[in-house]
Parts: sequence; structure tokens; C-alpha cells
Amino acid sequence: MNFIKKLRLSVGGSESVVNVDLPKEETCGCEVGCAGCWESERFPAKKCQAFATTKWALFFFSLGGVVQGFFVNGHTPVVISTIEKRFELTSTESGLIASMYDIGGSLTILFVTYVGGRRHKPQWVGWGLFMIGLSGIIFSMPHFVAPTYSFQEMTNVCGNSATENCVISTLKNFRFVFYFAMLITGVGSSPLYSLAITFLDENVKQRYSALYNGILITLAIVGPGIGFLAGAALLDIYTYPSETVTINQSSENWVGAWWLGSFIIGFVGIFVSIPVLMLPRVIPGTEKHRMEREKEIHHSAQDTEQKEVFGKSFRDFPQCTLTLLRNPTFLFLSLGTALDSVLIGGFAVFGAKYLETQFALGVSQAGTYFGLMAILGGAGGQLAGGGSIAKFNLKVPTMLRINYIAPVLAVACGGVYFITCSNLAFAGVNSAYSGASAINGISDSCNADCGCEEGVYHPVCGSDGVTYFSPCFAGCESQNGDTYNNCTCIVSTAANSSATTGFCTDESCSKSWQLIVFCFFNFLLMFLTFVNEAAALQASLRCVAFNQRSFAIGLQVLLSRILGTVPGPLIVGALFDRACSKWTQECGTRGSCLVYDNKSLSLYLAVFIIVIKLLDALIFWIAHLRYKPIPAEFTDDDACVEEDKHSVSDDKTKEPNKNVQLVTKSNGSAHAPVIEQPISRDKMSSALPGETISLDENLYL
Repeated sequence: MNFIKKLRLSVGGSESVVNVDLPKEETCGCEVGCAGCWESERFPAKKCQAFATTKWALFFFSLGGVVQGFFVNGHTPVVISTIEKRFELTSTESGLIASMYDIGGSLTILFVTYVGGRRHKPQWVGWGLFMIGLSGIIFSMPHFVAPTYSFQEMTNVCGNSATENCVISTLKNFRFVFYFAMLITGVGSSPLYSLAITFLDENVKQRYSALYNGILITLAIVGPGIGFLAGAALLDIYTYPSETVTINQSSENWVGAWWLGSFIIGFVGIFVSIPVLMLPRVIPGTEKHRMEREKEIHHSAQDTEQKEVFGKSFRDFPQCTLTLLRNPTFLFLSLGTALDSVLIGGFAVFGAKYLETQFALGVSQAGTYFGLMAILGGAGGQLAGGGSIAKFNLKVPTMLRINYIAPVLAVACGGVYFITCSNLAFAGVNSAYSGASAINGISDSCNADCGCEEGVYHPVCGSDGVTYFSPCFAGCESQNGDTYNNCTCIVSTAANSSATTGFCTDESCSKSWQLIVFCFFNFLLMFLTFVNEAAALQASLRCVAFNQRSFAIGLQVLLSRILGTVPGPLIVGALFDRACSKWTQECGTRGSCLVYDNKSLSLYLAVFIIVIKLLDALIFWIAHLRYKPIPAEFTDDDACVEEDKHSVSDDKTKEPNKNVQLVTKSNGSAHAPVIEQPISRDKMSSALPGETISLDENLYL
């Protein structure tokens, strides 16, 4: 039942207090049915109506973005190596965990945007967040149902070498739980980064759309940073927090509380989904914003006949897809965005590893540095891009210029990857054993009688500043905790040739000007990339017809995943593999990389970034050339139906005008509008705001 409520409108900077007879689709409440799909009943919650504003919608969506970013892009990458150890997974098996997220999203994004784009968007977003929360809880379940973790300290010294265990463990089967959880997360994330974006775009002034969506994506970028820091902190807690153990984090047997972060964020996600599910289908008082959006679409998209049938049934799906792909501006914007996603996806996985490898940083230190660069560069770029578009009310041609200028500037920043540090000495790989005339592998005369196994990798740092494959290969004869003594392969000035667990470090590069310069220009590279992302998103929204925007964003996200975030980590990972100097052997097969050649790694990544950014600039430049706005004679204020300044009228026969866009009938080659008969309340309640509905009644002005 409709109700009278005083409502403060604060959308796009204007503010007024009016009495509005609100239909149910503009009220906060609970909905019983299929997420606003077909048959459903809405029960308004009058006391919650104060939350029916775009600012509150932005707040709740942003919380959802933080939850998703925390779980998928922050917490999971941090704990993945611990999951490998706990459940005895290979790198290939654990790598598929992250891939399942993109697979789930790619399988559902077009369906979600095609169907959900014409339905109750907050309902779809809310149930998506519920699925993300549920998947977080599922992700932690193996901790509770798997056999209790136990360990046994191994000795790996000369004459008493540890042996490699090649028995396939049944613990591996729990990987399917992780796969399923991430698949569900990918499905649940599809509405968040498509329908939430278009919902905000539809309910604010056009100039403020970039700012609102910039804030949403900025907080989604902050989420991974929080997840990374929280995940790293939780890994310092033993996997069974109530137990006291004799080992610490430096032990190879240590397993941290990998499950705790996903368990907690799962309940947070479910809690955040509740207010999102209660948001109205449209924000009250925002109809005029939807009526103003047809001015900057690409000229070929202004096809009245196509718009009237767009998305009415699944039979139209192929034609709807072709309509968007035939829009050259949208197509090239999508391809450029996909290229940016190659870099974003690749360096999200390997960025911290590059710092660790190139500058000899510790794992936590490298992660902290890269996380700060990603948060400041990514979040700052999104805010700067979205804020500038809103502040200066930039039009599509200006945004397209930003799209091809920013990558050119980023090319100069990408040159910072040519900075390289010298390789750390590793016995038998890039440094000969003491007394040897050449590098002949990790076996030498000093450890020939120790019986060492190359399948047991346990690096130690000798007192001579050289890293050795294991205490056994260093010729160490005794062990005292993390210290190994009487090492025959180590020639040191110290009285006792010894070694300690872990790699040797070299602070000559990690505390030099090189690291500072690298971090600064890498920050600028990220900043420019996300400024570009913000401009590309807004240009994509504005160059397609209004009722095509949800599906257009879904199609763009799909292309970005297929062409960008999925192959990105594979390409960057292949470049890392190409720069590998020595591989470990695990049960007769090639394992992980032991040592990288810093100079080769630096060269490969620098060339990769420069090529991607130059192609990016070229593609966005073509998008700018192919953009053709609607002719000027049809883009003035008379080219769309605008709400009168005195929009609230007591005349109930005219009241439906504010809920449905009553626009054009094709008039030859022109698109001058003919205003149609106001629609009855019954027809209006079933129509999507902004939709054109044909009438049989007589026309009047």
C-alpha cells in the first residue's frame, strides 16, 4: 500500500523537502519472490525509508565491495600458500582456486545483466552479497571437517637427510570445497560490479555518476588491502588458536589460521546483504536523471525500434549482443579495458613477488609495500578520475582523450621496471661452491657423501653470505633449532661455519635509491591505470542507450575477464618462469622456481608493460575517432523529456509522468520526440523507469 512520507532529496547536489505519494517500487522493505524477477510481493518498511537515497545505496554497495575485495583479492591470495601446505596441494591445484572465481563470474555475468538489468537491481546485488558471505563460510569448512593437523620435526643434515614424501594424500580432496566456494563467489560478485554500477548511474545526475561509481570501486580496492593485512596477521596465529605448540612462524611445519578471515568475513557479507535487499527498485525523486541520459549515446545506438524490443525475451539475446558489439566506441572501450585488466590481474598476483625477488625483501615487507602502492595508486586513481569527471562535468569526447593520453604517460612510468638489482649468491646455481672452479649444480665434493635428496628443499643462509639448497647440501653435521653447525661446504671467517634457516638477504638494494624510485613510479603507473579505468567506465555507460547499460557493463566485464584477468596472471607467470635460473624437483617432476635471474625478469616485465600500454593507447584512440554523438540539433533540452521544476503535482492524471520515460517516436532520420499520453498507474507500476511504452490513446501535449 502506498503511503505519504516527507522525503529529503539529496541526489546530485540538489536538496528539497516534498510530500510524495510513493509507489512500492520506491520504498524500502522486504520482498517475497524471485529477486524482483517475475511474481513477487513487496512489504514496505516505513521506518527504513530514510535509507532510500543514493548515498545510503552507495554506502551499502561499498560495504559489499569491501567484503568481496577482502575475501577474493586480499585474504585468499595471502593464505593460498598455507592452504597448499595444509592440504598438500600443488601450485597448479591451488592456482585453480583463484581461477574458479573468474569462471563463476564469466558463466553468469551476461545472464545477470540481461535479466537483472530490467528487474529490481538491489535485490540481485543483495542476493549476490549473500552468496559471497555464504561462500566465505564454506571456504573455511575444511578446517572443521578435515583430520586434525599434526607435524613431526625432521632432521635434514649431512648423513641424516630427510626423504621426499611422494604419497598422494586424501587431504587433496578438500580442494573441491575451495573450488566450489570460489565458484559461488564469482557468481555472487556478478551483480555487484554491473547492476550496482548502473543502479547508481540511473539514480544520480549524469555528472555525479563518475564520482559515485568511483567511490564504489575505490572502496572495492581498499578491501583487498585490508584483507591482505588481516590475512598476514591471522597467519601468525596457529591454525588451532587454543593449542600451544613448540614451533613458531619460521618453522616449515607452521600452519597459520588460514580459515579465520574467510569465516568472519562470511558472516559480515550475509549481514551487509540485508540492507541491500531492502533498498527500493528506484530512488524516489530521481526520474528526471534517467530522462536526461540519451544526449551522449553513440549516434548508431539511438535506434528507437531496437530500444523498444531490447531485452524483452531471451530470443533477443543474440541481437542485443550484436547491437552492442556493432557500437564501435563501446567495442574499443571494452577492448582497452580488457588490456588494462591484463596488467591489473597479472600484477595483483605477482606484484609482491616481483618486489621480493628483485629487491631481496621479506615476504611480509614486499606485500606491505606493494599493498600500499596498490591501495594508494588504485584508490587514488579511481577517486581522481571519478572526481574530475564530476567536478568539471566532462563529456564523452574529453573522457576518450583521457583514455589514450593516460596510457602514453604510463609508458614512461613503466620504464622503471628496467631498474634491476644484482642476483643473490646461491651455491650451485649462480655461484660456485668454495674451492670449485665453475658452477656444476647444487651437488659438490663437499656434500658428495652426505646422501642429500634434491627433492627436499629447505634453503639456509650460510655464515659466508651464500644461500644453500638445504642444510644437507651445505654439509652441515648438526642442528640446534634453526641453526646448523659444522657445515663443510661453508668457508667463513667465523670460528664455526654455520647456517640459519631461510634465504640470505642483501640490504644494498632494498635500502637504496632504486627501491624508492621504483615504488614512486610504480605508484604513478597504478594511478594512471585506474584514472583510465574510471574514465573508460563512464564513457562506456554514456555511449550506449539507457536501457542497454546494465547488459553493456556485463558484456564489458565478461570481455575483461576472458581477455584480461584470466590470461593476465598466466602471461605474467610465464614471464617469471622464463626468467627462472633453477627449478626444484618434486617426485621426479619440475616443481617451483628456486632462483630467478633479476636482469631477465626486469627486462621481460618492462617490455610487457610498455607494449600493453602502447596498444592500450592505440585502441582508446580508435574509440575516440569512431565516437559520433547525436547531432547537435537533437541534444538540446528539448531532445528528452524532463521533469518540470515543479515536479510534484496534485493532478493524479499527470503524476505517472515522473516514473516512466515518455520519449521518441522515429521521425524519419531525426529523433525529435513526440510526447505520449500519460500512462495509467497500473501500466506504470510494471514498467522500468526510463522505458518507453507505446499507447493506443490519443496524444496530447
